Amino acid sequence: MRILFSTYAARPHVYPLVPTAWSAIAAGHEVRIASTPALADAAERTGIPSVTVGRDIDAAAWYARDVFRPRKAHQDEPDDAAWVRVTDQLALKQFSVAEHMVDGLLEYARAWRPDVIVHDPVTFAGPIVAQVLGIPSVSHLYGMARLLRLEIADRTGTEPNPEYLRLFERHGVEPRVDPTLWIDPCPPSLRWPGQRDIARQQIRYVPYNGPGAEPDWLLRPARRPRVCVTWGTSQQKKMGVGVIETFGRVVRAVADLDVEVLLTVGATEQDHLRHLGELPENVRPVGWVPLSMLLDGCDAIVHTGGTGVMMTAAAQGVPQVGITKIPEGRFNVDRLEAVGAGLQIDQDLFDAGREDGGRAGSDAVREAVARILDEPGPRKGAAALRADIEAQPLPASVVPVIEGLTSDARG
Repeated sequence: MRILFSTYAARPHVYPLVPTAWSAIAAGHEVRIASTPALADAAERTGIPSVTVGRDIDAAAWYARDVFRPRKAHQDEPDDAAWVRVTDQLALKQFSVAEHMVDGLLEYARAWRPDVIVHDPVTFAGPIVAQVLGIPSVSHLYGMARLLRLEIADRTGTEPNPEYLRLFERHGVEPRVDPTLWIDPCPPSLRWPGQRDIARQQIRYVPYNGPGAEPDWLLRPARRPRVCVTWGTSQQKKMGVGVIETFGRVVRAVADLDVEVLLTVGATEQDHLRHLGELPENVRPVGWVPLSMLLDGCDAIVHTGGTGVMMTAAAQGVPQVGITKIPEGRFNVDRLEAVGAGLQIDQDLFDAGREDGGRAGSDAVREAVARILDEPGPRKGAAALRADIEAQPLPASVVPVIEGLTSDARG
């Protein structure tokens, strides 16, 4: 069987596909990962055969519009109105990604002739090509606590976005609104309650954070509790370098405690590091090290609620503090709090325009980290969440299910 994995050019979206893709290879199937040129290096470094298709969007121009930052139109506006505007813009961006990618993906698929396409849930070129070729499509979720369907007009219902329908109309086929199957690595306890049922195949979240070497110092026992601090590249793209300035304050607040701070800087441009400001002596800047490897010796993590970071920490059983602003982070850390595995802090507390100069944010993160390190509750919650993740079937379990889809299609 030939399985074509497809994702748009973002590392946090290709990494969750890797354990499933490797499971398919181990089962004897032919596999390819297809994406646009900007992902070529990251795709090749997974070790999985890859192919470059289509064209990249001008991602920098999209982020320069500053439309992915939640803002209320007026003080009395409902909280969800701000994130709805953000997801509307995210949908338009992903429709543009599909337009740039679909012709190249279709050309390659016609030549290689896959039996099934497994695609990232917001890589809409995948279902279009599957519909044109008349083969099954599998939407591989990446662990986000709340399923936000950008192709659906209200993100959670059933009515397709007209712009999504037009992507299919250009190829003269009926729209494929739902995939043949969903693969979901988000554990049941972490899922947002009350969501619409989907044809879900549950798998275990197995962290893959890219290749990297383990530094010698990480193997030595820590003399003080270790706290990892990371802000993630996706957050910086959406929010600008102000995120780095905020996390400079976060780092200094955490460093006030009797801890060793591991600050991830491997994915940050060298010129941007100056926005961190002066770092205390108990802060260790860390270059590129896979996060699952780095967290193995950590007692807590502070981050922005990105799904890959959140799920990697959850799989390692590390209690978390989320400093959140964008919808993805808010939803993820809401659920972490609900299961007792983390605490949430509003990033607005760090705004430079506040009368207290952001001191409220520094105080809040210092208190949250101290609570996670000192109180048993968050550690127990994190351990229970890890147990829930480990109770789920391994990614290899979904390969026979995918095989069954192709058998049904041939039948």
